[in-house]
Amino acid sequence: MSLPVSVVVVSRDRPDALYRCVLGLSQVQYTSFEIVVVADALGLAALGGFEGKIKTVLFEEPNISAARNIGIAHSAGEVVAFIDDDAVPEPTWLTHLTEPLTQQDVSTVGGFVIGRNGISFQWKARVLDQDGFASDIEVDETRSTVIALEDGQAAKTEGTNMAIRRDVLIGIGGFDPAYHFYLDETDLNMRLAKGGYVTAISPLAQVHHGFAASARRRADRAPSDLFDIGASWAVFQRKHVPS
Repeated sequence: MSLPVSVVVVSRDRPDALYRCVLGLSQVQYTSFEIVVVADALGLAALGGFEGKIKTVLFEEPNISAARNIGIAHSAGEVVAFIDDDAVPEPTWLTHLTEPLTQQDVSTVGGFVIGRNGISFQWKARVLDQDGFASDIEVDETRSTVIALEDGQAAKTEGTNMAIRRDVLIGIGGFDPAYHFYLDETDLNMRLAKGGYVTAISPLAQVHHGFAASARRRADRAPSDLFDIGASWAVFQRKHVPS
């Protein structure tokens, strides 16, 4: 039996990428899921062909954490999955992403992220240290694995490919809107670990991520402004880094 899933997509200033993402989501082979798009007016206007098939929420503020929280509030699924607007899922994405959640002790799942060339991976399995820095770990790439953590560590999930039980998300307060676009899921990962929640990695749950340009960064990921990045690090250090 498929767990009911709400897929939340947040978008701003990237209507073409958003359309491509939603088109890909519409072709996912999963029996029980909805698509919730939280986007600016330009993005929502690009989705006219999906009217009546998806939930849409207008949100103009440049704050990905606040937008994701709005998406959570409009979600009806037992599980909330997240994918970026510049990503496209494999058709079997949700099947593999939700499989570990059939185990009652698993609350969060991350998948592998394929780069823009469609071959190599941007991210596989990673863990965070107590300072919020990620390092790669080896996992069996043919099946899901519960991540074993040492003291101070947290399992890293990518905001463009992860799923969390909705009641867990609500219980920990969702995403912290103090993170406008950087370290948002890293903060969530740290709070999940401190709360004792279990995370699994499902390597076969894959999305293609393109790093589309935005008002905040170029397509090569070079930021156009460092203010929000610095502000996010300040918030993260105050919350998580031992003094």
